[in-house]
Amino acid sequence: MTKTYVCPTIAEIRADVASGKTRAAEIVAQGFAAAQASQSTLHAFQYLPDALPVTHVDENLPLAGVSVAVKDIIDTADMPTEFNSPAYVGRRPAQDATVVARLRAAGATILGKSVTTEFAFRHPGQTVNPWNSAYTPGGSSSGSAAAVGAGIVSLALGTQTQGSVIRPAAYCGVVGFKPTYGTIARTGVLPLAWSLDHVGLFTRSVADAAYVLKLVAGAGPDDPHASHVPLASTVAAGRRIGMLARQVGGAVEPAQQAALDALAERLSRDGAEIVMVDLPAEIFDAPAHALTLMGVEAAITHGDLYRRSPELVSAPMRGLIEEGLRCAATDYAKAKVLQGRMAHRFDAWLRKTMTLDALLVAPANGEPPHGLDSTGDASFCAPWTFLGVPAVTVPMSFGPAGLPLGAQIVGAAGSDAALLDLAEWIEARTNWASRVSTTNDTGA
Repeated sequence: MTKTYVCPTIAEIRADVASGKTRAAEIVAQGFAAAQASQSTLHAFQYLPDALPVTHVDENLPLAGVSVAVKDIIDTADMPTEFNSPAYVGRRPAQDATVVARLRAAGATILGKSVTTEFAFRHPGQTVNPWNSAYTPGGSSSGSAAAVGAGIVSLALGTQTQGSVIRPAAYCGVVGFKPTYGTIARTGVLPLAWSLDHVGLFTRSVADAAYVLKLVAGAGPDDPHASHVPLASTVAAGRRIGMLARQVGGAVEPAQQAALDALAERLSRDGAEIVMVDLPAEIFDAPAHALTLMGVEAAITHGDLYRRSPELVSAPMRGLIEEGLRCAATDYAKAKVLQGRMAHRFDAWLRKTMTLDALLVAPANGEPPHGLDSTGDASFCAPWTFLGVPAVTVPMSFGPAGLPLGAQIVGAAGSDAALLDLAEWIEARTNWASRVSTTNDTGA
């Protein structure tokens, strides 16, 4: 992969703007030009305006000069939000989603709407992987991950109902952060399954994700969270890290496991305590319970469209809705109860029984799949989404096809700040920057 332009990190942008080295508007204009130039090949954006959305930025604001790609299920008052659905072509929201409004208030520029799978489920859009266009970027936040991975923007918004932030971040070689359930308001975000939906961030560094989280976190109007997660009080960042004897998503490719093992060895040499652990058996059932919740809640959200105009709904989405319509009320209620119980049991197991600060696990089974018909397997992320706990992916190495491999770090609910501190420490030991430089130099 050779890039002609790579957007600076948010930390670099803020330093350059504060020192007067660069004007915020200049950085935004460079990103906009890169987005336009890459659109015919990368297809990261569902919508790009014809001209720069903002020509003047208050350089004293904390995100001045930062361009953002916003997943096209998140409302923007000045741009269409169409959910990658023919049923909603031309839809114009009346107002910004809460998270978008907070970004604008902090000085960020919304560059455009990034491609999503239809309704944030499995029907892919046209986006390709920025490392190799023959491979998927993952989903459902396909365009957001690709836009950051290609160096077009330093920040993108995504959502995760199973693995739609963590997995594409791993596939595209960027940082993906899914906070504790309810941390970022979902007002103005199309639900797929409100019991599972999280708003998340894509950045080029963990420090950037932590910086942005402080600016956008907090409940929003019309966003009730009947939270099932136990929120920890102040959590100090520690380095007692669990490694799974058996990955929760199933078998992983040898290169993925070897990269995780090598990273764990490096962390151990630098002072982390690495502990091999077995997850509570019930956690392996979490993906099945999550699918029950997703089917019923998707049927409630999209059932009217399905009944009225089934031809406007993709086959994967029709199948999910039909599963939801067939589900017995008692099965749905059981999944809801188990979600709360399992969240509390996992919290007790992680923090008290095992006294772990985090788990180091696979974000996917390996490199992204070849082709664009599938966005990959979400099984390695779905349990943590079901439990509502925070997770962050950091890129760490490359697989045999020359595509990125990531490491997923999972923490206790409410430990977002501590988890990001730990992830930043881990990130510094991946040697990712030097690996990327070497890869670019070889023209891969």
